[in-house]
Amino acid sequence: MKKILFISIISIFMFSCSSNNEDATSDSSGSDKLPPLKIEVPAELQGNKNAEEIITTGEEMINKFSNTLEDIIKNNKNLIGKKQDDLSFMEQIQVGKIAVQIAASMAQFAPKFISLQTKIDNFKKGDISEEEAKAIDEVGKAFEQRMDEINKKYENLGK
Repeated sequence: MKKILFISIISIFMFSCSSNNEDATSDSSGSDKLPPLKIEVPAELQGNKNAEEIITTGEEMINKFSNTLEDIIKNNKNLIGKKQDDLSFMEQIQVGKIAVQIAASMAQFAPKFISLQTKIDNFKKGDISEEEAKAIDEVGKAFEQRMDEINKKYENLGK
């Protein structure tokens, strides 16, 4: 868990930065990555455009994040399991490069992320419909499920 947590923290921190990079943008088809996550729109939310948009956007972002994270894990196995204090200077530079790659990869989703974040902020304030709140909850459950899958897949890495 700590292995993935370090990379995830960097990823989430850099998520809304913008740049352009093709290295970490591959999809999961034809690879050893986890298959795309599909979030089903609950029957009671079907037809609610706002709720469906939240779920669709969340699904896209989770899959993009998952693919990027798996690319980073695959390409930086030498860093997995190391404590930050034990990284050499070159490894620290490599971590910085990873952060930039994540930011570049996620840049195309910045407008969608901002829109979703606004809805989440409104949810926290109570300024959101019950249907939108259920949609946000579905996305949250799906994100947690995907992080559990990634942690399980790579649990022995770095040991």
